[in-house]
Amino acid sequence: MSVTADAIHATIYGAIVEQLLPPGTKLGEEALCEIFGVGRTLIRRVLQRLASEHVVESWPHRGAYVARPSVEEAREVFEARRALEAHVIARLAQGLSTADAERLRRHVAKERQARAAGERRRLIRRSGEFHLLLAELAGNRAIARFLRELISRTSLIIAVYEAPGESCCSVDEHAAVIEALTRRRAELAAQTMHAHLLGIEQRLRLDRLPDGTVDLHEVLATGRRTAAGRRRGASHGSRRAGTSDGPSPGP
Repeated sequence: MSVTADAIHATIYGAIVEQLLPPGTKLGEEALCEIFGVGRTLIRRVLQRLASEHVVESWPHRGAYVARPSVEEAREVFEARRALEAHVIARLAQGLSTADAERLRRHVAKERQARAAGERRRLIRRSGEFHLLLAELAGNRAIARFLRELISRTSLIIAVYEAPGESCCSVDEHAAVIEALTRRRAELAAQTMHAHLLGIEQRLRLDRLPDGTVDLHEVLATGRRTAAGRRRGASHGSRRAGTSDGPSPGP
């Protein structure tokens, strides 16, 4: 079966968001063609899409690389997220349904499982999904699209500037946001989210640059198998429950 552009995009995007491909990693067309068994036209289309999402940078005569956000970009992304997510919280505070609150709690439970298992990459993905789930439940698809891009860029920023030993996103703070929303304490929910995002930014070391390289073949071949497994699992879960388990900033 031939590999589609969407499948290739999902694999590369997921590897970037989960920090398997660090900022500055070269995404060589020849290597990607070999990994996915497709031609350059399809690979170029995928790289252009990733560039439009600001997770890849393309340079004439040099090729494509995983984006390396600057300090200024990092501050701008967090400023934008605080503004957007304040609006999301304001909408949800008007009346979060019992079913939606339970859906959020189930998601936080998955975050706790990832943290307890020491699975940092799964925790990164689940943490991003929590913020996207809030946007989805708020019912504004435009904001959800913008937030998806910002969350992807946040993952890159964390990969570049996170201080050793720091946690990318606090599960307990996510739970506190849910608690404030269910109690319809709009101001408290907004303050909790603002402090949560500000705390992530303040834990970054904005003078730090990443080092090291990765094996593109190994990362993306593993990513293809993982993405395929998730799609099968999601499909099975949807048939069984009639719904998916929430949005994802990556595969």
